[in-house]
Amino acid sequence: MDLIPESNRLRLQGLPMPSLKDFVAAMQAGWFPALAALVGCSIIIAGDFYDLPYLSATPDIVLTAAVVTSVFSFSILTANIAYVPVKVWAILKKRKAQKARRERLIRNVEEAPEEERAILAYLVSSRRQAFAAEFNDQRLAPLESKGLVIKLSGTHSALQWPYMVQQTVWEYLLEHQDHFYMEIPEGTGDPFNWRRSRW
Repeated sequence: MDLIPESNRLRLQGLPMPSLKDFVAAMQAGWFPALAALVGCSIIIAGDFYDLPYLSATPDIVLTAAVVTSVFSFSILTANIAYVPVKVWAILKKRKAQKARRERLIRNVEEAPEEERAILAYLVSSRRQAFAAEFNDQRLAPLESKGLVIKLSGTHSALQWPYMVQQTVWEYLLEHQDHFYMEIPEGTGDPFNWRRSRW
């Protein structure tokens, strides 16, 4: 049965139809507003169709707008439902990549040479996740290339450039600090200060 009366159809012909741009903009709406619009417009359409009190005398322009809005809302809901598996797959893929990256970083820590482990041990023992060193400090280059230490961006002094232990690596060091503990004598200066000799 035709839900749009002839009078509505004639009036619809005189209205500007939604463009593709309007449809794409509508698709960006969330599923909840689309559901609310679909339920509300469906009630208006059903009330006019079944001659329900207060809804049987709905103006043609309102009824036409309700039909068009229902179509858009249904399309948005359908698209959101169809996109659920894609979102789930993307989340699982991201978690898998994060797990692989964490395992790679931990493996790099465990397989690091003694010189690199000593630097990590000093940092975790002195509770210095963030620290400053020379921009081209060769001791940090291997750690940086493995992603264990990050050279921060920005404009800084080349003699005191900010570095930071990667968060995953830092958490691993804290969890295993018994294996990375280093006794630091009181009064020991900063080994990364450019004025000090290499350790």
